[in-house]
Amino acid sequence: MHGVLLLAALKLTLRLELGPEYDSNANRAEIVQGAAVTDVPTGSFLLRSTVRGSLAWRSGRNTLRAAALIGGKVFFNPDVQDQNMLVGQLGIEDRVRATSWLDLGLSGDYYDVAQQTVNTTCAVVSCDRHRDFRSGSAQARVSFVDDPGELTFTGGYRGFVWKPDPSFDFQAGQATVLAAVRLYAGSAEREHEIDLSASYHLERRLYTGLLEVNNCMPGMPLSDTCIGNGSRNRADWFHEGAVELTWVRVVLVSLAYAIQLNQSNSFGQSLLRHLITLKLSARLPWELYLTLKGQLLVNRYLDPVLLDREVSTQTFVSIEEENRNAFIVDLERPIGRSGLAVEARYSVYTNELGSTPASFQRHVGYLGLSYRVGTK
Repeated sequence: MHGVLLLAALKLTLRLELGPEYDSNANRAEIVQGAAVTDVPTGSFLLRSTVRGSLAWRSGRNTLRAAALIGGKVFFNPDVQDQNMLVGQLGIEDRVRATSWLDLGLSGDYYDVAQQTVNTTCAVVSCDRHRDFRSGSAQARVSFVDDPGELTFTGGYRGFVWKPDPSFDFQAGQATVLAAVRLYAGSAEREHEIDLSASYHLERRLYTGLLEVNNCMPGMPLSDTCIGNGSRNRADWFHEGAVELTWVRVVLVSLAYAIQLNQSNSFGQSLLRHLITLKLSARLPWELYLTLKGQLLVNRYLDPVLLDREVSTQTFVSIEEENRNAFIVDLERPIGRSGLAVEARYSVYTNELGSTPASFQRHVGYLGLSYRVGTK
């Protein structure tokens, strides 16, 4: 009997994914107006594989959750061998329902991506076209719950390592406040679910590298020769505010708006970014599951030029995500109750809107199989 109760409180899932993909801009090259062409978009077929696992265990007032991922991509075109990568991710959270209205928790996560090194002649700054990084965080959480709403405060530490250039490494303190409400409308047969959330996130990032100073003469064009290092380390304030509305019935529709402000003491690193995201998920005939996602970005640079675009176009969350306009179509078809499914995905990425001198375009197509096994 004890074993049955233990299984009822423990949920395990495992998902395997494998399939070929084509990436029209595997090296994620940009063409910058007025700059020398140092790299051009290079297409390649590749093989992608991912293993994901999750665990949830509940005992009384306590809930423990853990998730892990390991994956990789191998490109067939030798010209983009430096884009071969291995990704590992781990997250764990422990939450306790202290009272009917108070929820407490601790969480931690770690993410690491490593790209293949092809050119070994560089000692500090990578000669390869790398965007790999390492990040981790530890946070405490306090939630006040009063149906139908919730108010959550989180705070803690975040560390980031940009492997191509350690001057972009930073340590950060972070804090977030999130308010959410879930409402229901309509009869039991035609019930609608409406979720509304608003959040504010703050990070104080202290960098390893020195700040950069604009020493160019007034009225003269900006040049690398007159932009130098200052005597102090770079330090940024990163702010993000977001609101999201989700409606669920026959389909799921979600609309979100976020505004990001990065205030830096380093020249060329401050910007204001607007993000609009629209998602739609639906079950179609013949057991097809469709997900559409559109993302629109508008950037305004607070200095005459934004330096180090390779860093600024990354989200620092996943190497697969980019701070660019995007449209993604995902289609999945389960094969009976075997746990197998066929998945097809198409993505297109373009440069963000705003006064950017860069031109970017990337198309990605994927067709693969997935297998899922786990407890109910």
